[in-house]
Amino acid sequence: MKALEKYIDHTLLKPAAGIADIEKLCSEAKEYGFYSVCVNSRFVPVAKKELEGSDVKIAAVVGFPLGAMSTEAKVFETVYSCENGAEEIDMVMEYGLLKEGHKQAVFDDIKAVCDAAAEHGANVKVILETGALTDGEIVDACKLSEEAGAAFVKTSTGFGEGGATVHAVELMRESVSPAVQVKASGGIRDRETALAMIKAGADRIGASAGIEICKVPEGEESIPFEPKAPKSILVLNGSPKMSGNTAALTDAFCRGAQEAGHTVHVFNVANLSVHPCTDCRYCFEHSGECAIHDDMQQIMPHLYTDDVIVFATPVYFYGFTAQIKTVLDRMICMQTSKMTVKGSILLSPYGDTDKTVPKPMIDMYKAFTGYVGWKNLGIITAHGCMDPGDIAGHKALEQAEALGKNL
Repeated sequence: MKALEKYIDHTLLKPAAGIADIEKLCSEAKEYGFYSVCVNSRFVPVAKKELEGSDVKIAAVVGFPLGAMSTEAKVFETVYSCENGAEEIDMVMEYGLLKEGHKQAVFDDIKAVCDAAAEHGANVKVILETGALTDGEIVDACKLSEEAGAAFVKTSTGFGEGGATVHAVELMRESVSPAVQVKASGGIRDRETALAMIKAGADRIGASAGIEICKVPEGEESIPFEPKAPKSILVLNGSPKMSGNTAALTDAFCRGAQEAGHTVHVFNVANLSVHPCTDCRYCFEHSGECAIHDDMQQIMPHLYTDDVIVFATPVYFYGFTAQIKTVLDRMICMQTSKMTVKGSILLSPYGDTDKTVPKPMIDMYKAFTGYVGWKNLGIITAHGCMDPGDIAGHKALEQAEALGKNL
């Protein structure tokens, strides 16, 4: 479990802040070991110079604090910030447009910033300004942000209509997959409030009061909150290429999961002998027992002992590989009332550059998991991955590893 200071984005966004103030902010971040500093884009070069040689990251706000400037202006500010040293971008969503129902415009705005940041290897946090939104609008904003490629959803600017609340953080955590993290910011000035936000699901805390927050009361441990319980994960790789792009994406996910303390069981389905279902209904009459005796019997027990199932597959003719589809068909004998698996994940690289190609497969995945009752915990696709090795350096690898870590 990381120490409290590693949750903190040490923040200074006041209009009157000057160079000396930013230099002090950076000095404090290094002294107290904060995760990052968060500054206006004008001061990114100053922060870069002051933090040279340290592990403190730089986050820059974009479209701050109103979010109402043009997308082109946000993209320009994103590129400028990244070129000058920012590794994270905290952009303000056009929440006025969201409230009017212009979801496509909001999505396009977020995606443009995410795409620009991705070209420089930077992550994007989308500031929703939750105090101005209804619960339904918060859910919509979270889903649009994840679909557009954001790494985080964030509560507030601290300059708008209210700050972070436990309710908003809990709702945001429920509205995105584990691949997307949650940042609580706005009005968090003491340790008790920060810990409440972390307990509610916050992965990061944005605050100008980071030093005060991290003061440990006498007699209290420095980490007074419990880590997430480790999970047992069943991973089914349906690619016939044992060292291809699907394997690389799977390895990234497993690496993150194992680093977080989870147990991973990986089956390369193409190496197993799993026969198609004969639809004899034998299993319905024999308490879930399958009439076919093959390698499916290695997989099925995990549905009754593991917590999460991962389907890893390239896109074949807009769908799963035959290997994965055969396993899905054989799951007809599942006894859902006895299953321990409650959540599912889809990992899929594909050769085409058309990002709509995986949609039929994703629809099938959602239909199947919805029927079984598994909660979708994340969908990660990687376009342009035709030949082995094409996925090297792809942002999907980072996303898959983060998903494994944050289950």
